[in-house]
Amino acid sequence: MENLIICKQNELIENFIFNATEMELQILNYAVAITNPHWDNKSLVYEITIPELVATYKTKSKSAYEEYKHALERLMKRTYSYYDVNRKKHTENLVTRITEDMDNESWLSFRFNEYISTRISNLQGLFTKYDIKHIAMFKSRYAFLLYEYFKMNLQQSQSKVFNVKFSIESFKEKLDILDKYDLFFNLEKKVLKISQNNINKHSDIRISYVVNRKGRTPVSITFKAQYKKEFENKQIEFQHELNIPEPQPELEKDCDLGKEKVKGIKEMLGYKI
Repeated sequence: MENLIICKQNELIENFIFNATEMELQILNYAVAITNPHWDNKSLVYEITIPELVATYKTKSKSAYEEYKHALERLMKRTYSYYDVNRKKHTENLVTRITEDMDNESWLSFRFNEYISTRISNLQGLFTKYDIKHIAMFKSRYAFLLYEYFKMNLQQSQSKVFNVKFSIESFKEKLDILDKYDLFFNLEKKVLKISQNNINKHSDIRISYVVNRKGRTPVSITFKAQYKKEFENKQIEFQHELNIPEPQPELEKDCDLGKEKVKGIKEMLGYKI
């Protein structure tokens, strides 16, 4: 797999409410990984080939094009909420345009809204950086969200271990599942254990958790996240270098990030072609 690095402003991660499926998150994270964060990305149109997504995420489905196309259509309907400096809440569609070639089923095209696009660029503030290979094999959307949250806090604290405690309600709120898993048994089986297995098996960190109870009733969850030993030294180097590419000439307005441009970008960024 190519060495694709994802860089996201922490603002996009720290309130990890985002109700998306695994394939939707695969599309979004791949788009972020092939984007130079120093460009003006406000008008960037992503043209992503299905073979690239299949190769990156080891997708085995024979109907990958249809599944990714439907995932992109769902993204078109997704909204993202954020607060401005005056504490006014704004809600926008995450993706503002999608395009498909009716005669060519090898690629998909889309554009983020301006708020998201801006936060994929100009990474002068706090941001989180990781290799896409650490999430490529995740099969749970909750694993994606929890991995980014724990990774962000490990990098921000520059510590090998991060501990945090959530009430059951606040944990479900952050994952946008307040109306699901009324029984803690189901929450643990379908969210906690699957996410823990995905993260511990495939990523560079390991998580564990303890369920805190009042009598027999679960009331909160205490998480512990830490780097796997084989990644501890690499992570120190990774954090110190933070080798974001040098600023490049601004992309022309409303440009397409097509297959040839993707290839050229990867070459400039040092990716293996």
